[in-house]
Amino acid sequence: MKLEVNKLGRPYHKIPKIFNDMHDSLDGKLNTYFLKKYRVNVTLRTMRFEMDVWQKHTQILSSDIGSLAFDIDRSLLLSVLHDYYGLNKERQEGFTAEETPVTKTEERLKNKLALELVALITGEGLFGKALQIKPDPASLINQWSYKITFTLEGYQGGFSLLLDNTHVDRLLANLRQQAEMCPLAHAEQPVVNVQTSFMTLPVRLTGRLVSIPMTVAELLTLKHGDILPMSLSNRVPLLIGKQPLFNAVIAEDHGKLFFSEFNELNNETSHD
Repeated sequence: MKLEVNKLGRPYHKIPKIFNDMHDSLDGKLNTYFLKKYRVNVTLRTMRFEMDVWQKHTQILSSDIGSLAFDIDRSLLLSVLHDYYGLNKERQEGFTAEETPVTKTEERLKNKLALELVALITGEGLFGKALQIKPDPASLINQWSYKITFTLEGYQGGFSLLLDNTHVDRLLANLRQQAEMCPLAHAEQPVVNVQTSFMTLPVRLTGRLVSIPMTVAELLTLKHGDILPMSLSNRVPLLIGKQPLFNAVIAEDHGKLFFSEFNELNNETSHD
């Protein structure tokens, strides 16, 4: 998932992992919900994530944090409508799901699903506490910070949960609080061994590109504008501090110079 520039410095990339870690729990809750309500065995197939989404015609809800939204595929909604009210599917023959007129019953069921499914998902402790969800039909919000699309197995289609900036901020804050409260993941481990500490020490690798032997008299004659003839050798020494360790080849890629083809000095011939 591409991370936009305005998201840098914040762990937006961890939001998919938060939901994916709850996949089994959400799968079980959705299965129980649809089985009890509509007598259909449904499982959670996949979840898809999008940032900075513009979307109209959603069921907007409010919580004590901010605003959320719910959207559902029309084909899924009509299937649930048939199972819930026992409507005859033959009445819809010759029409696609998009062409079927929207009824008041369908609108009521959509509102019911919005409240119950959003409460089911946010009740997983995503925001640190249970949210008080209620309809907010007066709000007109088209821009959302995050969208999670849930695709079901057993019904055709899926539904989406959309979060505003305040909900995403609370989600990230809750993630940070959990990390701060559980530094104990490594508390029971002994102090990191010496080898691990040594292997993680930062070192500066210096490449000596060229050297020119000169006498003191020649050095004193240098003045501004003089040109020193020099040429790069096939391989250059790489040093840590003053200690040479490797020889390498200079390579260029998109206007930048890189070291490549490292060889230990012990394996180099004397002319290297």
